Amino acid sequence: MTQQPPVPVDNSNQWTPAQPSLQPSFGQYHPLVGQKSFLATWLLSWLLGGLGVDRFYLGKIGTGILKLITFGGFGIWALVDLIITLAGGQKDKQGLRLQGYDQHKKVAWIVTGIFFVLGLIFGGISAGSASNATDDNAPIVSEEEAPAAKAPATEAAEEPVEAEPAVEEEPAEEPAEEPAEEPAAQEPVEEEPAEEPEEPAEEEDDSSVPVEYSSALTKAGTYSDMMHMSKQGIYDQLTSEYGEDFSADAAQYAIDNVQADWNQNALEKARIYQDDMAMSPNAIHDQLTSEYGEQFTQSEADYAIENLNN
Repeated sequence: MTQQPPVPVDNSNQWTPAQPSLQPSFGQYHPLVGQKSFLATWLLSWLLGGLGVDRFYLGKIGTGILKLITFGGFGIWALVDLIITLAGGQKDKQGLRLQGYDQHKKVAWIVTGIFFVLGLIFGGISAGSASNATDDNAPIVSEEEAPAAKAPATEAAEEPVEAEPAVEEEPAEEPAEEPAEEPAAQEPVEEEPAEEPEEPAEEEDDSSVPVEYSSALTKAGTYSDMMHMSKQGIYDQLTSEYGEDFSADAAQYAIDNVQADWNQNALEKARIYQDDMAMSPNAIHDQLTSEYGEQFTQSEADYAIENLNN
């Protein structure tokens, strides 16, 4: 018995399910995007980045606290985070990209650039106005203090010497020329105690000397006794706009009438430089006579160096 071949079946009219394509679809990969907004992150990083608010918003609590404590890494960390956010490299705590970056990145870059340029312009304008203000004030100070600075250089060395003999000669000459008038003023001096004759003299001085002159004299005595300053140094301090701001006449009156031993002041200053700063005698001498130092005279500085170890 022979086998017959199978009869072919026509299945063209039957439905068959489509087989899924196993070929990968290139160019259709999209990175995962989180729920954190790019606009919010950008604004927080720009306006409150120094306080770490942007990192708190992204859920990065640890680095947010560190950024807050360091004030945004002294500004450097805040600037770096802002640049990373604008460049699209900032991610949330899960490592997902920020939502809306592609749609708003151009606006963020433009706004940030505009404000950066405006900040540079206004900063330059304010710096220029500040420098102009200092230039405008400089001539006023120099015009007022230039004569006052030159006056002590020529008169300070001469007037004190002339003023002292004048005070000493008057009592010697007046009794000889006007014997009739002086006994009335001298009798209470001889009869009364030593302290009482000084009071009327002070009252006369207070009435004839302006208040500004008396105040300048008191200040000069304080600088001489407490700080052992030189004659020129006291004058400059009295007339300086940033010091006592007395007039040049009041300062000159104080220099002429202050009771001070300038040699002793120089010696006290020299001892301070030797004991506290361990300076050499030559360096101390230069410091005492320097125009930018103590401004003592050469003779006063020589006296201080000669008696430094006594």
